[in-house]
Amino acid sequence: MYFKTNLEHIEDYLSTGSLEDTPKWLQFLAESENYLLNLEYFYSVDDWEPNDLVLYVHRTLKTLDQLNLEEEIAHLISTTLVYSETAKGGSYTQRKEWYKKGYNLKVHNEGSMSIFAENYEGNNKRLIYELIRVHGLIGQYLRGESILDSHLELILILKEKYSIEKSKELILYLNKCVISGVSDELWRRVEKDVEKVVHQIFEGDLVDSFDQRVHKLTASLKETKQEKKEIMMDRYDELETLFWNKEFWYVEAAIHDLNFKEVWTIFKLIYEKTKQFDYKHLQFEKMMKQLHYEYKGQTKSNIYKIRIVEKYLKEIDHYEDTGSAHLKFVCKLNKKANMVEVFFEFSPVGEALINFCVEAEKVDMMHNRAILMLFDLFGLRRDSYDRFNNEETYLNDMNSAAEDKRIILDYIKGQHILDIGPGGGILMDMIENEMPSLNITGIDISENVINELKKKKKDENRNWNVVSGNALNLTDNFPKSSFDTVIYSSIIHELFSYIEFQGKKFNEQVVSETLKSAYEVLKPGGRIIIRDGVKMENSKIKRIIRFKNPNDMIFLEEFIKLFPGRDIECEILSDSEAKLPINDAMEFYIHIPGEKKAFYMKHRNNSVYSSHHNISH
Repeated sequence: MYFKTNLEHIEDYLSTGSLEDTPKWLQFLAESENYLLNLEYFYSVDDWEPNDLVLYVHRTLKTLDQLNLEEEIAHLISTTLVYSETAKGGSYTQRKEWYKKGYNLKVHNEGSMSIFAENYEGNNKRLIYELIRVHGLIGQYLRGESILDSHLELILILKEKYSIEKSKELILYLNKCVISGVSDELWRRVEKDVEKVVHQIFEGDLVDSFDQRVHKLTASLKETKQEKKEIMMDRYDELETLFWNKEFWYVEAAIHDLNFKEVWTIFKLIYEKTKQFDYKHLQFEKMMKQLHYEYKGQTKSNIYKIRIVEKYLKEIDHYEDTGSAHLKFVCKLNKKANMVEVFFEFSPVGEALINFCVEAEKVDMMHNRAILMLFDLFGLRRDSYDRFNNEETYLNDMNSAAEDKRIILDYIKGQHILDIGPGGGILMDMIENEMPSLNITGIDISENVINELKKKKKDENRNWNVVSGNALNLTDNFPKSSFDTVIYSSIIHELFSYIEFQGKKFNEQVVSETLKSAYEVLKPGGRIIIRDGVKMENSKIKRIIRFKNPNDMIFLEEFIKLFPGRDIECEILSDSEAKLPINDAMEFYIHIPGEKKAFYMKHRNNSVYSSHHNISH
């Protein structure tokens, strides 16, 4: 009698869509309602298809089929692969039943073991049961999320049944299928590491030191090992005692937008909240989901929540979380799952406002108002430098003006250069490329910008440096008389517009204070270079704005109503045309979202120009 292989069962289902006469494991996979989704692996949530769990297992089986292994080993791996994902599947009704039976669906390896034990009636049940337990854990070990002691029982069984070499082959090829199912490229990157770990398992080397695990867990963060080590000196022994044998889930996906000090603070909070608990697993899945969302068809980091979380973590006193009106850090013990779930709890009004900000991105004016409300609610800085999700667009726009900025290089003098508000770093790149002997520093108040520039510096091996600081108080970061040239490239107008000084924005005194600050760090004989737009002296000149889409007049109406700098004059000429004083017209043009600049301006010549002033010390 001929029996279909597991691969044939899946391919028949994928071609017909029918689950009639299919094995239970396939029914569970096909009925998945997408309960567990690691957002690291998806460019967009739209990329996740209804059958993705089935398709993933199909890819693992295709990889196995290409290996041409002996029948017994292939059967062991195939059965392990089809059952190892079942705890991620099942209909709502089925999952309720599993929960009632006590299956640990929060840790899908353990849940899948229980489902396998209930439904499988073939040979080598004990061995496959243990293979499901360790399924994927070598990959997690390489990321610092897991230790290898989960393999102990499996090793004992394998030593009774097979040679060391055959046992290693079984574990290696199982991991090849698991990892290649995610990505062939991923397998190529980690293949050598996996081989080393398989050898390590049979040598009895099953546990990393705690600091090794922490470095692996946070490998994507920008800090060096030495910088991490210095931060870890604070309560290292206590945290090591609690965490050394824990299994971590979804950590990297949850913390990759934070810095190491913030992550270490989270670990310390977990210690304070869970040191009396007895548990095995630390689950960051909910936190991962909190810090991601859909933006313009892409899976994005939720920069709103991240900025709020960053501020919260900085203000924790002695790492004892007393909570706040709108944000708390939660460690929820799940005794049945032997797990602590880690996440942030936002107040209903805070959550609603953040969601409103996400939706308001579609209409820039409403978005700005929503952001200001968010600043007020959570006590964030009220400046435009925390630009949230238009940061990427902003940096791209700044970089696109590269050729216009090149003239600045002709006026640079001396060895030490300071770029105020460096944006995407294009000016620092140009200076370094054409004047490689110079010492270049950028300063920006935005954590977004600093993080992006540090990543760029590392990725591109740049020599310039960046620091976080305030342009109005440069001596907080630098000694007096430390720079030969200070550059303001398209930044003074932002300081004027967005910095609240002496109780109000659009205060010309901000410009004076900014230049005084630069003067303090400028060496005698040094130079301040300013490149920026300027208001036309003849403010009575008018310009006509004609919209390609008459519906976009709403943006002009919103601008006139909400612009806080001054009263805007406007004469509506038709459903798609309006006449404004030249300076007001250009102010509107600057403020409108980039994708909405779908209008013509009549007589645009001389409406705005760049100035390059040299101010000698």
